[in-house]
Amino acid sequence: MARTDKFREQHKELLALAGELEKLLDVRALAADGRPARSTLGRLMGKLVLHLGVEDQVLYPELTRSKDARVADMARRFAKEMESTSKAVVAYSQKWSSGPLISEKPDDFVRETRAVLRTLGDRIRRENEQLYAAADRQAEPTPA
Repeated sequence: MARTDKFREQHKELLALAGELEKLLDVRALAADGRPARSTLGRLMGKLVLHLGVEDQVLYPELTRSKDARVADMARRFAKEMESTSKAVVAYSQKWSSGPLISEKPDDFVRETRAVLRTLGDRIRRENEQLYAAADRQAEPTPA
């Protein structure tokens, strides 16, 4: 079992919820009832907050203490970048805190949601391919 398997599984769950939310991005349907989108957004945010908390408390601190300077630098860059991304995502979620708010401005909700989902998708891809791959390589035993 790789060191990052649990994190990767959480990424799959986040992407599945993002896909559910993407399917709800129909302006007419949102204008009629924004509650399903808000419910899905709430579930996505709940999982995202838990995931980020574990990364911030466990993975990033471990990796920033790596003996491999490249891994430590990469972890610091990812952690720093995630600070601003997290703030933007939380502000987005708070802005769209209810179904009626979504229904009032469905065009804005669709535009902003697509941007947030692109950002999260890109972040997940880069973590899987770069950061998690480095973490897994570090955890591998050295051949004798």
